[in-house]
Order: sequence, then structure tokens, then C-alpha cells
Amino acid sequence: MADAAPRRIAFQGERGAYGDEATGALFGASVTRIPCPTFRAVFEAVAEGTVDGGVVPMESALAGPVAEVVDLLLEFTPALSGELRLPVRHCLLAPPGRTLEGLTRALSHPQALAQCGGWLRKHHLHPVPEANTAVAARRVAQEALEGTAAIASRTAAELYGLTVLAEGIADSPDNATRFLAVGPAVPPNLGSRWKTSLVLTLDNGPGALAGVLTAFATHGVNVARLESRPGGVRAWDYRWCLDVEGAVDTAPVKAALDEARSACTSLRVLGSYALSD
Repeated sequence: MADAAPRRIAFQGERGAYGDEATGALFGASVTRIPCPTFRAVFEAVAEGTVDGGVVPMESALAGPVAEVVDLLLEFTPALSGELRLPVRHCLLAPPGRTLEGLTRALSHPQALAQCGGWLRKHHLHPVPEANTAVAARRVAQEALEGTAAIASRTAAELYGLTVLAEGIADSPDNATRFLAVGPAVPPNLGSRWKTSLVLTLDNGPGALAGVLTAFATHGVNVARLESRPGGVRAWDYRWCLDVEGAVDTAPVKAALDEARSACTSLRVLGSYALSD
């Protein structure tokens, strides 16, 4: 029987972006990677079925959650099928012949600029936001703007013919980004650890959130992430997003969810998925 055609997986940005790298790491080299101009375009492609899945960044170890992606997850509620923690090694890229001393500004995605903020200040480089790290690298390569470099990956340097002037410029050596696979396509070769993502709403009474957290603590379920997002209906109402360790069909998580529901006005499981080793 003939092999199935490679799956089509969408990511935000262009070839050479960290989303491109994460897509290959999750789904393998044979997958067809579909660049999208925006995060919304990735979610729309998954919802419309023009791709088999998507890969989006959820959180940076240094700059925190990607708020737009969190909001899109709540809006589109796609299936969540896997997680990858990708080490991110930012490089300063410039056209051949340029030197660090001749630079005045650096283009990159706002998250990358935030992750390299201390290094940029030390070298007196003005941060300039771009849609994506690879978009920044392509623009620097094509336009060769005076005094301008890009912050992107070494892969982007190779793709666009740029010189790596400095490598590992993030403010912490532990820089990494957590990517989620969304949609029906499940990445192969995921590990044995699982996570379950939830969204819930609470009344405004004292101790409402504490009641939810106590339910998970009582059943030995670790809350790995907790953040609030605007409710989208009334001012100052919030939705709470939680990631808890464990699969939704295991006894501790099921028991904790049953107990937590009594403390919520609503609780929805967004997905339960394995983590890449």
C-alpha cells in the first residue's frame, strides 16, 4: 500500500522561523509546512480543514505567555494534540561585511526583542518589532538597511545569506518556548507525560479561586500554569486558564475536575495531550 501523503501543518511566519523549526521537531522532516502571516490565519486554516494541524507558541520561558495565542485558543477551541519545549538560541544577523560596531537597531518579533532586551541595551541597539523573526531576517537580507540587523535563528541566517555576528544573545541561557500542536493531527513519538488544559469562570466571591486550586491539591494534581484573560462580555470579568499535569482520563485528574466544578460558574476542558521528551 502506498504511503500516505505528508501531512500539512501550518505555522506563523516564514521558513526559518522558530515556529517552522518547532513544526519539524514535532511532526518530522517529511511534513509539509504551511507558512501563515498571522496566528489567526493558523487557527483559521485548522478550523477550515485546509491543513491537518497547526503549531503555535504558547509561552516563552523569559517573556511569558503569548497573549494573542491564548485568546485565539479560547476563541477557536481547537483540539490540542501535543506540546514541545523548544530551546531558543537567538542570533544577531546582518548582511555580509557588516560589523556589530556599525549597527544601531535590531529587527525581530516582540517576544525575541524582549528576551534579548538586556543584550540590546548593553550594545545600544534600538529594538524594532517585526511580525516574525524570519520576516526580520528576510527584510534585513533583501533591503540591506544601513545600521540594521535582525534577531533570528542560525537556520534563518543560512536561508537568507546573512552573517551571524553574535550567538546566544538572550538574557538567560535557559531561553525556551513552549509550542502547542493544535488540530486533529497528532505528533508522532511524544513522551509519556501528559498535560490537561482548562478554562473556567468564577463568581467574584472571596476564596473562589482558592476553592479550585484546593480541589487539585487535594487529589495530588499539580497546577503547572495559571493566568487570567478578559472575559470578553462584561468589563472586569475574567476567564482563568489552567494547565494541570496528567491526562484527563486518569483517576486523580477526573476526581479533581469533579470537585473543582462545584467551585466554578463554568469549567471546560480545552484538551489533554502528551508532551514531547
